[in-house]
Amino acid sequence: MISCLMVTQPGRLALARLAIADFAAQTHRERELLVLHDGDADLHAELERAAATHGAAIRVLRQPARATLGSLRNAAVVAAMGDFICQWDDDDRFHPERLALQWQALHDAQADFCFLTDQLHWFPASGDMFWDDWSRESHPFDVVQGTLLGRRSRMPRYPDAVRGEDTALLVELLRSNEKIARLRDAGWCYAYVYHGRNAFEFAHHVAISRAKALGFAALLRRERTLRQRLGEYRPGFGAVRFPHEAGHLDMATPARPG
Repeated sequence: MISCLMVTQPGRLALARLAIADFAAQTHRERELLVLHDGDADLHAELERAAATHGAAIRVLRQPARATLGSLRNAAVVAAMGDFICQWDDDDRFHPERLALQWQALHDAQADFCFLTDQLHWFPASGDMFWDDWSRESHPFDVVQGTLLGRRSRMPRYPDAVRGEDTALLVELLRSNEKIARLRDAGWCYAYVYHGRNAFEFAHHVAISRAKALGFAALLRRERTLRQRLGEYRPGFGAVRFPHEAGHLDMATPARPG
C-alpha cells in the first residue's frame, strides 16, 4: 500500500479539496491519504467533510499549532500505514495515473525510491503552463524533489525546517546511496502550481521555467499526449497556454472551479 502524505494549513482549504479529489481519482488501488494540519477544529471538520465525499481511504489528523513543515512531514511518515509513502502537496494537481506510473517505475528498477524528472508548472492567474524538464540539472539532482515515492522503512527524517526540507531529504538519500528510479517524460502527471501563497516566491517559480521549460519542437512532439492527458484531470485547468520561443501553444481543458 502507498500512503500519500498531505500537509495543509488554514487558508488553503480550497486547494486541499482539489488535492483530495485527485487522490480519490487515482487508478492505483492500494492507497491511503493522510491529511495533517495544525489548524483549529473548524478546519478539521471541513477537511473531514471533504474527505467523506469521496469514499476513499482518507484520514485527517490535527497537530499542535505552529509546527514546522518538516516536523509535520515527519509526523505524517510515523502515522502512515503503508509500506510506501508518497509526498502529496496540498496545492498541486495530480493526474489519475500518477501513483500507478511511479509505482511501476520503482518496481521495474527494483528501487526503494522514485522521483519524476519532469513536471507541469501552472500559473493560474495568467493561464500560462510550462513543461519543466529537471533532467537538465546535473546528476544526481536531476529530479523533481517534491515528487518522492519511497519505501517508508528507508526514509530519513526531514529537517525541522519551514521550507527546503525536500532538498535536505534528497541529499540524505544520496548520502545513504539509496537506489532511486527516475520516471522520465511523464511530466503531464503532476502539476506544480503557483497560487501566490507558496513556500517560495513568484520569482523562484518563474526562474525554474525560464531555465527548464521545453521549447517549441519538444512541445510539438508531445502535443497530442498533452491534450489527451490534460483533458483527463477533473476538474481541469480551463484554458491554458504553453509559451515558447515561437509564440505559444493554446489548449482548452475542462473548466477549473471558480
